[in-house]
Amino acid sequence: MYSSMRPTGVTADAVDKSNPSFSNPAVAHCSKAWKKTFRATVDAGKSEVIAAYDAAEAYRAAMPPLSTRDRCRDFIACVAQGILLGAIPEKDGGKLLYAAQVALAAAKSEPNSPDASGLADSTATRSRKFDDKRRSTR
Repeated sequence: MYSSMRPTGVTADAVDKSNPSFSNPAVAHCSKAWKKTFRATVDAGKSEVIAAYDAAEAYRAAMPPLSTRDRCRDFIACVAQGILLGAIPEKDGGKLLYAAQVALAAAKSEPNSPDASGLADSTATRSRKFDDKRRSTR
C-alpha cells in the first residue's frame, strides 16, 4: 500500500499560508487538508512516512471535481502544487492533467453554452435524454 508513495521531505511547517500558491482557494483547501492530516497522523504517534501517505490521500480527496471550466483550472493548479508537495506522484500527475485537459475540451465543445461553464449540467441533460430515449423504446 505505501510502496507506491515516495517519502517526501515536506513537513507540515513547510505547508504554510505564506506560499503564493495559496492565493488560489482550491490549492489552499487541498494544502490545508494535507497539513491537517499530516499533523493528526504524527500526533497519533505514526511515522512521518505514514503521515505523508495519509496526508497525500487527504490532499487528493480535497481536489475539486472536473465539473466546470473554473474547477478544471483549480484542479490543474492543485495537481501542480500536489506534485511539488509530494502529495501526487509525478507519474500520476500526467494522467490527472490529461483528465483535466479532456474535461476542458469537453466543456469547450458544449453547444448550448457560450463559455461552456457547466459540464455537470450538460452531463445531467445527456443522461436525461438517454433515459427518455430508453423509456420510449420499451
